[in-house]
Amino acid sequence: MSYRIFYHHGPELGLATKVAKGVLDINNEAIAIKSDGNFYHIAFCDVEDVELIRLHKIGRVIRLKHSDGTHFVSVVRFMVGQFALINFLATGRVFNRIQSAVNSKHSQV
Repeated sequence: MSYRIFYHHGPELGLATKVAKGVLDINNEAIAIKSDGNFYHIAFCDVEDVELIRLHKIGRVIRLKHSDGTHFVSVVRFMVGQFALINFLATGRVFNRIQSAVNSKHSQV
């Protein structure tokens, strides 16, 4: 399944943080984040923690802590420059899917 997203690779996310537009693909083993010049492949077994956080009470953001750092991801309806309208419900569905996949991978180990 593919989702239009904004994402940030770094330790923190705030209102002044520059985010990038991309596409999130989820399969049974990993997620892939693709944008213009970047590609991130994050295996579910490498994810240390996944949280659904509320960013300044304006939208949901998924925080993925993994072996290569931290990614912040949110599903968007549309994005113009640094302004994005977050898809609240789709972000929650993606979080549930990632969390269940991570939990099942960690329980197999």
